[in-house]
Order: sequence, then structure tokens, then C-alpha cells
Amino acid sequence: MMKINWSKVTPHLIAIAIFLVVALIYCKPALQGKVLQQGDIIHWKGMAENSFKYKETHGHFPLWTNGMFSGMPAFQIAQDPSNPFNLIYLHKVLSLFLGKPFQFFFLLCLGFYFLSQVYKVDYRIGIAGALAYAYASFSPILVVAGHESQVLVMAYMPALLGAVLLVYQKKYWVGAALTALFTSLFIALNHLQVTYYFLIIACFMTLYYVIKWVREKEYKHLIKSLVIVGITGIIGVASNMVILATTYDFSKATMRNGVLNLDSNNTATKTTGLPVDYAFQWSFEKPEVLSILVPNIYGGATGVDGIDKNSNLAKIAINQGASPEDAENFARQTGYQLGGTYWGSQIFTSGPVYLGAVICLLFLFGVIYLKRKDKWWMLAVSILAIMMSWGRFFPEFNNFLFNYLPLYNKFRVPTYTLIIPQLLFPLLSMLALNQLFFIEKDKAYAWKKLKVTGIAIAGVFLILLMLYSSFDYKGNEASQIESTINQQTDKTQGSALQSAYNALLQDRQSLFGTDIMRSLIFVAIAFGLMWLYIKDKLKASYALLAILLLSSIDILAVGRRYLNDEKFQTKEDQQAQSFTPSAADQQILQDTGYYRVLNLTADVFNDAMTSYFHNSIGGYNPAKLAIYQDLITYQLSNKININVLNMLNTKYVINRGQQGQAEVQINPGNLGPCWFVKQVAYVKDDAAAMRALDNNNPADTAIVEEAEKSKIPFAPVLDSAASIHLIKNDNDIITYSSKSNANQFAVFSEIYYDRGWKAYIDDKETPIVRTDYVLRGLAVPAGTHNIRFEFKPASFYNSIIIAIVASAIIWLLLVVAAFVQVKNKSK
Repeated sequence: MMKINWSKVTPHLIAIAIFLVVALIYCKPALQGKVLQQGDIIHWKGMAENSFKYKETHGHFPLWTNGMFSGMPAFQIAQDPSNPFNLIYLHKVLSLFLGKPFQFFFLLCLGFYFLSQVYKVDYRIGIAGALAYAYASFSPILVVAGHESQVLVMAYMPALLGAVLLVYQKKYWVGAALTALFTSLFIALNHLQVTYYFLIIACFMTLYYVIKWVREKEYKHLIKSLVIVGITGIIGVASNMVILATTYDFSKATMRNGVLNLDSNNTATKTTGLPVDYAFQWSFEKPEVLSILVPNIYGGATGVDGIDKNSNLAKIAINQGASPEDAENFARQTGYQLGGTYWGSQIFTSGPVYLGAVICLLFLFGVIYLKRKDKWWMLAVSILAIMMSWGRFFPEFNNFLFNYLPLYNKFRVPTYTLIIPQLLFPLLSMLALNQLFFIEKDKAYAWKKLKVTGIAIAGVFLILLMLYSSFDYKGNEASQIESTINQQTDKTQGSALQSAYNALLQDRQSLFGTDIMRSLIFVAIAFGLMWLYIKDKLKASYALLAILLLSSIDILAVGRRYLNDEKFQTKEDQQAQSFTPSAADQQILQDTGYYRVLNLTADVFNDAMTSYFHNSIGGYNPAKLAIYQDLITYQLSNKININVLNMLNTKYVINRGQQGQAEVQINPGNLGPCWFVKQVAYVKDDAAAMRALDNNNPADTAIVEEAEKSKIPFAPVLDSAASIHLIKNDNDIITYSSKSNANQFAVFSEIYYDRGWKAYIDDKETPIVRTDYVLRGLAVPAGTHNIRFEFKPASFYNSIIIAIVASAIIWLLLVVAAFVQVKNKSK
């Protein structure tokens, strides 16, 4: 029997214990049963409610949801695990079965710590690097926002990189098994944008090793490594074939694959991905990326979190005799009205990407000090990520990538690219510390490089001071506020507004200046500790412990600005605030029929809460069906086309009453779930179909493109006695009955989606006609008929077996790798 070497195991147990304790303390209110106010999770619950109600009666989730955007595939909302070998069980084990939000930070730490051990870094340094990666401000910001899948995929990013590296280090069996496992978990947690960024990192690392192996003439190892990583990666991907196949199939029909563009002459063009302006809305101005070193360079988060009773705005009220509490309330209210503390160009932000002042110093030291060649690929990909984060503020570079880098135009929010340096900055920093404290023999060389680092970081702070002095601190709100001031007829009010705005600008500058000093102090202390060690004035163990504590305090403190006790609430409060129906909702819910609701009291097409209670015309999803996005753009945005609402089965409209309360209005023109039309009007293409909707009466005329004409074998004949009605809409199966004495053309108020819906008239398949741009139509012959629609996408059903087989292979690989490891240890 193999004996456990406790001297080797204990450090790792200590690391795990530290990660657990820090996560529990950091998210302490969750131990009291409180939950985070996560906007995206609350919206997800709204999105998913229709699916959960279906599951209550059917035992499984539907593949189609009726809850939002008048109906859409539910693949990306809620999906049942249909794989008996599902590897997600190992995800639960790795997270120690922790609940939310503890598991997010624990897994982030664990993933990075695994990578540090693959690099053979001392466990103490690995702990510091893991804490730096896990608690860098972007992580708690994402957790609070509710981007849980993104955080979990980030947790497996360093783990997967470490598994691939094991293969490159000739540890083939364990590397292969873990590459397959972590690829499977990585894909299963389903955030393709983070996956894309990981592939960029992995490609840079692999390119470095390929060049290295070619120079060393290790051709056999080169081929073997690439084959192993390629095959096990494919197996890991294949274990998630259901997710990937449905997502890929769905993506072909979404706005991410292109939308309709109509110019003033009604000439149509079709984009091939997201519009670049939309994709690059969240871009960093070039100086803003320095938030990795100084978090409040652009004022931090949208809102007024940085304004208190000591702010310049508060001093205005204090000078007029207000108490400190009243002055703070005045400052926060006025500051919010004037634009808040954030003054960058993003539409809004939950906070900056701060990597830590100590980590930035150590990263720079690693670039200058380390002799190992792999530092260059880490530096190169970090620079690339920073340039990509500039988005629309570096169009010469980023527009080129958007147009030519494969799949890049499927994603938005360029600022997300900074998760790359979030991983690589602490990684290179830990390699530098490990070299300095455990390998370096030539301290004179180390001191020489530390001096160069000091000069370089001093230059960065000099640039920061220049920016501090030169910024005007005016955001997107400036022109509107200045216009309001100039239009004031009362000079006293204009002067007061100008004084308040000037005070806000001073507060923005103060936030920047305070954080410059804060970061400078952390950098100076870290620099001093390394100098004391190199000069033999401080023992290695003390210097190392001090640096690790300093870095952790630096990172954790800034993260707490965005995830703190105030971000938690009781479950009861959350239920009352978000999931309790209003009086208007209760009034509508008395109607148990099948209809849709337009809620004009919310941001219609960025609101999922209406979907929690009703089948909504609107919703919240960054990957809407392209044809529905087109309908929103040209018929439902600037001016709502009432005829389009009628054809979408909009029975109720929620609007604001005179007193501001939500009121229910019944739409008298609602056409219901289905109807027969008098005639079919054929148009040339998408553009003509969209423009025809402008003045069409959908109750009488169905608009059909000429490409669909072959699906309609006869013209409808007027029959005043003809009838068609809905029997049951059961998400994936919809049934109707019809009766007519002549051939008819029926329009169904269901969204057209040709990637899985089938129609049957008396159990005989009938082609579905794309009608009125977004709806479904059928040519219905004379007589009495049962009509049925079924949603059975091939992408779902054909991929299940592949996923099961691949998952079984991964389990087998893990068993074989464990056996090989035990066998090698026993020799």
C-alpha cells in the first residue's frame, strides 16, 4: 500500500484551508442566510420562470420558452442534464459542495493554486497568487452582478492551463486526464467568451513551446504533446455536445450572426456578426486601463459610492448649516443627479478592473528580472488583451480584429479581455518571487534588476500624476449640464448648479488622487521589503510573508468596495422586492388564457421581470433571435406599430397612470393566438417584408416572401364561417383545431424558428411558412383538421449519445491516470 507523505500533503491542505476561511469571512452574511442582490441572477429567474413552471408539471425543462420575446429557444436559459456520466458531479466535489457565493472564490483560488503547483512554485507564494487572482476587483464585481457562469469558467481557466502544461512537461497520463476533465467542466459551465479568451492564452503558450521544442529538436515530444492535448480537448468538448450543438445551432438564428440593416432608401444589408458599435459599447479609454494599478482613476463604479460627508459636495451643504448626515444625503443625491463619480465613456460600470498595486510591481519586476523565456508570451498576450480592451478607442487595431479574427465579432464588451492579465499578472509575479526567494544566488543581479523596476514604476506614477493634473474629470453628462446652466434665467440657480458640478469634479479628482497615494504606498512598502531581503537586512521567511500579506490586503480591501455586507439582503426582502406581483400583475393573472403582455413601465427589451409573471413581448437576453431584433428595431422601438402588437397576441399593456402607478390597458385589436387571413401578399425579400409591416393590417393580409411561395399550394378563399382556435400551448407542443369550407391560410402568433419546429395537419407534416416577418403560417385545406406544432431540434437529440460516450471516456481516463500515478509512486 502506498503511504501518504504528509510533509508534501500538509502545505496543500493549509492552502485549501486558507482559501476556505477567506471565502467564508469575505462572504460572511451568506452564513446568516442572506443572499446577494445579483441583478443578472434576478433577471435570469425572470427568464427561467416559464421553464420552471413547465418542469413542475412535466418533470423536465422545455426546449422552448413562451416567457419572453414572444417565444424563443430555452437552451441558454435552463437545460436538464441528460448524461448519466455527467462530470458536473466532480465540479461539486472540487468546490467542497459549498454554496453561493463561497464556491466562486474558493474555486478561483483552487484553480490558480493548481497552476502554481504545476509551475513548482512554493506553496506560500501559490497561496498569495491564488488570492490575488480570485479577489482581483473584477471577480467580486462579476459575482455581485450575477455573472456566475463567467466566474466559474474563470475558475477553471488556470486549472485547464495547468493541465495542458502537464502534458508539455511530459506528464502525459495525468495531463491528458486532467485536460479532458477541465475542458469538460470549462465548457459545461457555459461562457463561450471566457473560453475564447482562454484559447488566446493557450495558443500563445503553445506557440512558445512549439518554438522551444523545434529549437531543441524534440520533434517526437512536440507531436505527442499536441496530439494528446488535441484529442483530450476534443473529448472534453464532446462531453458537452448537447450544450455546444444547441448553442451553435441557435447562434445561426440570433443577432450575433447578423441583423437587418435598412438605409433611407430601404436598401437592405445583412451583418455577419454583432454590429461593431454595439459590440464595442463597453470599451476602456486608453488611460482607463491604468485602473489595474489605481482603481479610482475614472471614479470607480457608476453611482455615488465614493461620495460621503467629507466630500466637496457635502461641504456645500455644511457651509449652509446642514448637519453632516444631511450634507452626505445632499451630496449623494446631487452627485447622482449630476452623473455620479464615474466619468469614463462606458454606458455604466459596476467597478474597475484592479489587479493590485503590489501585483503590478511584481509583474513588472518579473518582466525585467526573470531570465526564463516563457515570460515573453505572458507579456505579449497581456499587452494584446489591454489593446483589445480599448475597443472603440483603438479602432485601427480593434476593428481589424473584429472583422478578421475568427469568431471575435460574436462577442461584445471588450473590457472583459482584462481577465487575461488578471490571470497572467499574478502568475508571472509568483514566478518572480519564487526565483528571488528560493532559486536566486546572485543577489547583486537581483538588486540591479530591482533598481530598474523601481525606475520603471516611478515613471508610471509620474504619468499618473500628469494625468491627475491634466484630466478635466468631465464625463458624458458634461454637455447636458453645461447647456442646462447656460439656459438658466435665474443666475442664482445657475451659479448653484455650477458650484455643485465643480464640487463633483473635485470629488472625482480627489478619488483619483487618494488611490494614487494608496497604490504608491503599497508599491513602496513591497519594494522596500524586497530591498531589505536582497540586502540581507530581513530574513527570507519574514520578507516573503510580509509581501504575501501586503498583496492580499491590497487586493481584498479594494474588492470589498464592490462586494460588502451592504450587497446582501434577506431572502424575504429579495422575494418582496423582485418576485411579488404588483396590483397590475395580479389583475392580468386573473386571465388564465394564452396571451402576451407589453410592460411599458419597464425597459421593455432589457427587462426579464415581466417574464416572471407573464408571457412578455419584451425580455432580457443578449442573444435575441435576429428576426425579432429586426422587429424591435424597425417596428417596436422609436414608434410602436399597433398592428405589430396585435399580431403578437398582445392582449394587455401595462402603462403609467397619472399618479405614476402601473395601470392595465386591454388591447382591443389583439388578434389572439391564431387567425385566418383573407389574402397572402408576396414580397421580394426581408427588406420588403419589414417595410410592408409599416401599413399592413395583419388580420386581413399575410406578408410572405417570394422564397416561401412554394410552401403555399393554394390561395385562401374567403369563408366567413371558417374558424381556427388554440387548444393548448405546451411550450414544445402546440395544438389547434380548424374548420372551413374552403382552403385557408392560417397565421399563428408564434415566432418562426426553422431549426426544430415541425407542423402537422392531421399527423401529416406540412411546411411552415415564415409569415409577417417573424410569425408562422400554414396553408390549411378545407375541412375539419387537427393542427400540431412540435419542437424537436436535431441539434439537441442527435448530440446526446456523443456527450454520454465522451463523458464515459473521461471517467476512464481519470481512472487510468490515477492507476499510473499510484504505480509510479510505488516504484
